[in-house]
Order: sequence, then C-alpha cells, then structure tokens
Amino acid sequence: MDELSAIKSMHKEQRRWRLASMLSFVVILLVSTFIFVVVPREFSGIFIQGLMILSMISIVGLVFLDRVSFQLNKKFFKQDIMHEYLFTHSKPEDIHKDADIVVELVKDRRAASQKQKKIL
Repeated sequence: MDELSAIKSMHKEQRRWRLASMLSFVVILLVSTFIFVVVPREFSGIFIQGLMILSMISIVGLVFLDRVSFQLNKKFFKQDIMHEYLFTHSKPEDIHKDADIVVELVKDRRAASQKQKKIL
C-alpha cells in the first residue's frame, strides 16, 4: 500500500467520522433545546444541569469538529506501520487538502521532525 492510497482511505474514514460526530452533536443540541424551552419544569434540576453540560460539550465538539473526527479516526482506524506513520505526521486540518499535497506535507513534517531530533 502506498502513501497516497493510505491517505485517501484515512480521509474517507475521517469524513465519515466527521459527519457522524456533527450529526450526533446537532441532535443533542436540538433535543436539549427542546427540553429547555418546552418542558423545563417536568424534569429535576440535576437532570437539567447534566443536560446543560452535555449541550456545552456538544457546542465545543462542533467548534473542534476536525480535531474530534481526527482523534476518533486515529483511535478506530486500522493500525499498521504505514497508518501509524501517517497519523503521527498528519494534522486534523489536512482533511480539507488534496491527498497529493498531504503526502508532501507529511514528508516535510517528518523531515522537520528528524531535523529537530538531531538538534536536541
């Protein structure tokens, strides 16, 4: 397996995680907003506070959606030497770039990392 096809498969899987995360965060926000607006007195205070915390976590998750999807992809994607190398030297925002460019960026980042190790 070459780096380009590995990057393409990683990006495909990260897009899937990004969509699933975004949908779950939006559903959580919609349900909690409905509960806050329509039936706030039907539930206990502790439940409402927990729901508020869950809503805040969902908003933070939406703000950092690329990082969340990258971490989920890193955790659940098949781990072999090639993918471990690519995950080590890639960044969450690389999903928005072309795969050819990402391959070059990974090579440059690895070279910079090797240079940094030599300096230290």
